[in-house]
Amino acid sequence: MSTIEIGGTIADRYVVKCKLGQGGMGAVYLVADAATGQEKALKTLLPKYAQSPHAAVRFVREANTLMRLNHPNIMKIYDARQWEGMLFYVMEYVDGKSLRQWLKERKKLPLNSVVRVLCLVADALNHAHRLTIHRDLAPENIMVLADGSVRLLDFGLAKLDDRYKDLTCVGTNLGRIEYIAPEQQMNAAKVDKRADIYPMGIMFFELLAGRRPKFDEKITDLCPELPPEADEFIRKATASDPNKRFPTAHAFRDELLRVYKIAQGELPSKAAQQQGFMSRMLGRLKGLFAKKAS
Repeated sequence: MSTIEIGGTIADRYVVKCKLGQGGMGAVYLVADAATGQEKALKTLLPKYAQSPHAAVRFVREANTLMRLNHPNIMKIYDARQWEGMLFYVMEYVDGKSLRQWLKERKKLPLNSVVRVLCLVADALNHAHRLTIHRDLAPENIMVLADGSVRLLDFGLAKLDDRYKDLTCVGTNLGRIEYIAPEQQMNAAKVDKRADIYPMGIMFFELLAGRRPKFDEKITDLCPELPPEADEFIRKATASDPNKRFPTAHAFRDELLRVYKIAQGELPSKAAQQQGFMSRMLGRLKGLFAKKAS
């Protein structure tokens, strides 16, 4: 198997400029595409996994997933092949920061930024859910570019309804434990798209509060400027029973926008609606008493 060297060329086309990062199974390099002159990112398996059929299947599955998805908020893939015993695929180079980096730098994010990012991610998920389930959503896998656009990354643990569907063993958790839906912890092979809603709710809390929620904790305890609807929103998104969660990513997005409008005063809160109802009822009662008195 060929080794990757800075300055070297892969597949007679991709000139390696530097190493961008390394994950559990793969490494990502910044390369110059000699055919187009563009900078791109090249991902390959780490040498210690190169001879593992299991790792190779996961790697190929991730490439296949990305190639079948076409959405502006999902990382694009341009090339995938085997070269001199090395599996690799080439994707767009995203010059930005992950949500995790944003959190480390800013500690917490304002509501408008959180809503914008999660709505874009929800749109990406709605597209992806026609084909697959991500199963590893976390701030590390969401990149924000300088122009404000968003990219959803890392479909290495995605669940495809195809020849790879039996790759996940029953009882395997996968993903980052802090963001895994309860049913995914029980059986990752049997989850549906609602398993991706759960981490979105966790991230909504974390991005606003600067940390993940503790058991039965309300976001309004840490962010009192938010309306009670924000608590209800998180409760539904992170419900233990997937049947009680938002059924789709678009339903999550629509309710998130409603909560935002309530927080901005563009829509009345439930409390305001109840207060208005009580005021109208009292007004009617006063009118009835006034008629009887006359």
